[in-house]
Amino acid sequence: MKLQAKSGCNSRDFAIVFIVGAPGAGKGTLSAYLAQKHNLVHYSVGDGLRAWMHVNRSTELAAKIQSKLDNQGFLTSEDLNPFIYREILDAINRNGSEVKGILIDGYPRCIEQLDSFGIWPFQDMVPLAPGDDGRVSLEIKPDLVLSFQITNENARARYLGRARDTNDSADKFEKRFKEYELETVPVEEEYRKRGILVSIDVNGTKEENIEALTGSLQQYGIWQKVTST
Repeated sequence: MKLQAKSGCNSRDFAIVFIVGAPGAGKGTLSAYLAQKHNLVHYSVGDGLRAWMHVNRSTELAAKIQSKLDNQGFLTSEDLNPFIYREILDAINRNGSEVKGILIDGYPRCIEQLDSFGIWPFQDMVPLAPGDDGRVSLEIKPDLVLSFQITNENARARYLGRARDTNDSADKFEKRFKEYELETVPVEEEYRKRGILVSIDVNGTKEENIEALTGSLQQYGIWQKVTST
């Protein structure tokens, strides 16, 4: 999206980048690298939601979300989008014009979430600038979607090796990997059709994956435009 100029400054571009991939693909590690290197905000949907639930666990909304997680295993866009929109708004307003964009890690996980993301609800709170056609659009779309590709075997080894909590098990990994194949792969295919999907092989070491990621992103003009300013 393009944001209006502040006094004495030019208008600026602000990138929205989605990060998708199987559990254990290294989404958090690689997102953190990109965020630090290019002055982007990294928001992990899973980590962010867990942190919010911990602080607000006694609230009615937290109880509702926990019930859905326990019974459905996932949240709908109605549950998630308010958190995501708020993070985008916070990133836009952070440190004046220094932040160049936001990496949203772990979203969208299904077609329903993909379809729901669009109409910007904060039009009165964000100084959106006219685009190349001279019009201000309130339809917000991701500029790029990064898909981290990894084999089941490598993802499983990483997932079990990191073991974030006592609930992380081989059975849980297989369940989540199947959910990724059934729900998120169609998301990747849809973004591929739209021409904004960047697939990166992340089966290597951290250093090899960073090199592959950097090389892939350099081919995209929107990435160059945002990170070079």
